[in-house]
Formats: sequence, C-alpha cells, structure tokens
Amino acid sequence: MKMVFVVIDTLRADHLGCYGYNKKTSPNIDRIASDGAIFERAYASDVPTQPSFTAMFTGQRGVKTGIVSHSPTENLSAKIPYLSEILASKGYLTAAVSTLYMMRHWFARGFHCYMNPFAGKSRALLQQIDADDINCMAIPWIKQNFNRDFFVFIHYWDPHALYIPPKQYRNLFYEGDPTDPENHSLDNLRKSILWPFHKKHLDRIREANDLQNEITDINFIKAQYDGEIRYVDDKVGELYQTLVDLGIMDETLLIITSDHGESLGEHEEYFDHCTVYEPIIRVPLILAHPSLPKGIKVEKLVQNIDIPYTILKTANIKTPKDFEGKNLLSVANGEDEGYSEVYSNQGLWSAKRTVITRDGWKLIKTLDPGFWECPAVELYNLNNDPGENENLALEERDIVDELDLKMLRWLEKELNGKPDPLRLIVSAGLPSREWVKHAAEEFVKGGGTYEEIRMKMGF
Repeated sequence: MKMVFVVIDTLRADHLGCYGYNKKTSPNIDRIASDGAIFERAYASDVPTQPSFTAMFTGQRGVKTGIVSHSPTENLSAKIPYLSEILASKGYLTAAVSTLYMMRHWFARGFHCYMNPFAGKSRALLQQIDADDINCMAIPWIKQNFNRDFFVFIHYWDPHALYIPPKQYRNLFYEGDPTDPENHSLDNLRKSILWPFHKKHLDRIREANDLQNEITDINFIKAQYDGEIRYVDDKVGELYQTLVDLGIMDETLLIITSDHGESLGEHEEYFDHCTVYEPIIRVPLILAHPSLPKGIKVEKLVQNIDIPYTILKTANIKTPKDFEGKNLLSVANGEDEGYSEVYSNQGLWSAKRTVITRDGWKLIKTLDPGFWECPAVELYNLNNDPGENENLALEERDIVDELDLKMLRWLEKELNGKPDPLRLIVSAGLPSREWVKHAAEEFVKGGGTYEEIRMKMGF
C-alpha cells in the first residue's frame, strides 16, 4: 500500500473550487476531489501550525499531548506514539519533504528519509519555501520507490504569509489599483495594535509587486493569497499526475488537507490564524482511495486527528489505544456517523476553546483574547449564520449551558487529572505578545510614531 499525505499550509477550505469558491484557484485539487471524497465539515483539533501537525501525527489532541502553542516550554514526550514511527516499525518506507523539523525536532520522528530543501539556510525562510522546491525532492523519491510500500508526507507552505506567489500568478484574481488612496478597506488594520507587525509583511508584498505607494485595497492582498493557492494547486497537479503515470493510484491512499485556514479581514483579523472562527479551524480534507465512490461529498463532522487513525487502519496496522480518531474511509462510505461534536483549541495569538455540534451550534470560550476585544462566551448558529456575526450567548442561555457542560466533561476526560496546557500557556503569557512587541519597537526605531501601541504593550 502507498500512503501519500499532503498538507498545504494555511489553506482555507472556502477558497477552493470544490468547496464552492467562485474563482478558479484549484482546478487540480478539484479534479482529485471529483475522483474521491470531499469532507465538508472537517476541523483542526488544534491551531496553529505546531499543535495542528502534532495532532495529525499523534492522533491526539493538544490537551493530551501538551502541545497547544508555539512555546519553547512545550515538548512532546517520546512515549507518545507517532504515526511515521509506527509505519516504519511495520515495514513501510517512510519519507518527509518538509521544513517542519526546523521548528521542532519531533517532526522528524520515524522517517527513514527526511528531505528539507532549506537545510542549512536561515530559519526565517522556512515558511517561505516554494512548492517547486518541495516537488523537486518529493517526485523523484516517489519515482524511485513506487514499487515498495511507502508513506510520504509532503508539506507545501505557499498560502502562508507573505503571499508572494511567482510573478505569473499575482494578477490572476485582481483588477484595479491596489494603492488607490480612495480605498479604505485596510484602515481598521492601520488603527490596530497589530499594524507594525502586519506592515512589515505588506511592505514585502508591495516591494515584490514594484508598487511605489502603500497598498490600500484588501482585495489585492486576497488576490495574492489566491495566487499562492493557484500556484500550489499546479504543483499538486504535478504530484498527482506522477502517481497516475506510475499506475499506483489503485493501491494508494492520497490525503490532502491543511493544518489550519487563514483570516482575511473577518472579525477584524488580518492575514493570520489567530482564533477559532470558521475561516481558521475549518480545513479542507480530500481523500482518494480505491474503496471510495467517486465525487462523494461527506457532511459528517470529522477532525484532523482522524488522519493517522485512517492511515493505520488502511495499512491493517493496529492503532495505539491513545489514538482518538475515526476511520475516514468508513465515515465516507456511510459505515460511521462521524462525531456528534468536535473540539478545537487556539493557544498562540489568543487562548480559545470551541465546540461545534452536528446540528450546527458553536460555542467559543475565551481564556485570553490576545489583541482583540471579544466576549468571554460566544454562541453561533452556523446553519443560519455561517459568518459568525450574531452572538446568541445571551439569548440562548440553555444551549450555552448545555454546550458548556459538554466541554467541561470532555475536558475532564481528556486531561485525566493533568493541568490544562492551554491555561498554562495563558499563565506564562501568549508567545505572540513578544513578536508584536518586537515589531512595534522596530516600527518606532524606523521613524514611526506609535505611542498608543507603546503604551498598550507596556514598553
């Protein structure tokens, strides 16, 4: 059996054609979805990058592994079972093409071959690697080893900020003047405490596009994000065609997903993945496998912790008792109803926890709001309000109480007497505060005047 696990970092589900997007960002991914199964309600159990990938390789949520943020105090225990180690121990040839090891050492666990195109280069570049660099290593490896049972993890970063796709992709989805002084769609960001942090990124985008004045149109930034998707989609197409040309799709499980999505202005959150609203925690999830009917759309609730469980089940390998997931193939084929509710955590830019139910209710509880003003409790009916604009927490107290109790009991079971790692992060201080403080300091040193930022940040 061949296992090809593709993660496209920071990819919003609703910016893909197969999820209803009205721009042609993803013809190749759409083609793969039409040959397999697309999960409409897939959620990351933990965001952002490090906790999400940890969950996808351990089959456990961050509240159990302790990885809920990007804190240097976090460390994954070697005793926790790890997908690639399990597969390697059962005779699978394992390989990864990714820069994740430059973040945390455990992301290399269990791989016979770990290919990092940016090895030896600055860690600051690890999120800026291009999909071409990934394919230049992934495709030759697959061609060399296609006659063996293998597991290959392929990690594309392209939709992640800074949103600077190759030149031919930059104007595919935009017409107009990105520096129009009459366009005020970024005014609220300029007034934000986070403006110095984001200005660095926007300046890089402006310079890459040879713009003389500051970018004013948020739609231009969104178009660059979509251009990144269109570029990585072409590279996914190359990868998929390789599998087809080798004649191994009838013995391959292909999984395409993301670790999280991205905010593009929703809820006054810009160009990052900072909370637990739908654009961030709802992720694309597409499977191709011989057992699946073509083009099936699955409406059941699933999570990224189901991925390692599914891979082991498909390989006929016993899953560790600690793995919490479901078999996605069984869910897609109607043999499993998925979850009655799913949970997700954010522990980097803010500290939040959410539960989403099968019938569309979503409760969010905030432990630390980070840089945004928000209620401690939010309740949304996603069926009627998919944009999460109307907080019903005060009107629907019975539902709040019901979901609050569900979350409490779930958390007690997950923690099993251990301290809540999300609360530990809050006690220590969110890691993102130092990033924002540093950006504000640099902004002021560069001649900017940002006294309000300096007062709010306390420096």
